[in-house]
Amino acid sequence: MYLVFDIGGSFVKYATITPAGEITSKDKIPTVLDQGAEGFIDSLEKVYQQFKGQVEGIAISTPGAVDVEKGIVYNGGNLPFLHQVCLKDVVSKRCDHLPVAVENDGKCAGLAEVWIGSAKDVQDAIVIAFGTGIAGAVIKNKRIHRGNRLIAGEVSFLLNEMDRHKEPVIWAHQNSALLLGVKLSIKKGMHKDAFDGEKFFEMLHEGDHDAKEILKDFCYSAAVHFYNCQLIFDPDMICIGGGISEQPSLIEELKNQVDVIWEKVPHIGKPNVVKCKFNNDSNLLGALYNFMQLYQLV
Repeated sequence: MYLVFDIGGSFVKYATITPAGEITSKDKIPTVLDQGAEGFIDSLEKVYQQFKGQVEGIAISTPGAVDVEKGIVYNGGNLPFLHQVCLKDVVSKRCDHLPVAVENDGKCAGLAEVWIGSAKDVQDAIVIAFGTGIAGAVIKNKRIHRGNRLIAGEVSFLLNEMDRHKEPVIWAHQNSALLLGVKLSIKKGMHKDAFDGEKFFEMLHEGDHDAKEILKDFCYSAAVHFYNCQLIFDPDMICIGGGISEQPSLIEELKNQVDVIWEKVPHIGKPNVVKCKFNNDSNLLGALYNFMQLYQLV
């Protein structure tokens, strides 16, 4: 049995998981943000004490770039105090010197899919999760491809603006899930926060014309990047995750827009777009799979 942490900006989820990926218990605690790295790691140690003697290792999913071999976090998203902290060693020392593995949260989501999710039967995949930003993971031979600077798969920062006379615009600033409600609110002449994502899809399903057009634009932009990813890496499939992926209309429209481009440029490889199997538990499961790969258990 393993103890797995999924560190988020508001909560730290934790679970005990078997080597087969079965979650046997799960809970969460508020993320300690005001006590620096020391206070934050204290909170992880308190959780560990509940399972002392019952687990044989600890796996961690965290924001920020991660040197997986060394277990060092760089930057840290909403947890800047983790910058340059060797989380692997610090947590191990606090938790009876158990083996510890650390990986970026977006990469963990990808690993969950190639382990026991939608991409379990393929070797190469790209996983893209739409949320506040756009998380991504490039997977080659069932392992994360990180690149020379640990930035491979950071699709939030793909450039959308091709006019050199304009300021560069990154994909996340035009196509995060959060912006669907914002764009519809503005289109209706209301405050930008008038509609959230849930309301957006409610209006879409009621047949709202503006919502339909906004979703088509959203999915066309995504499909363009899917084709770019396909041409650069040529994965077996592109898996779509994030809470928004639970909306069948999103997956359907993404596939429609892939077909629109395919009809115009049929000689390039057509992306195989599928829905991720996991969402809420993906970081937990992927963190454990990273642990198993790091310690050569798979």
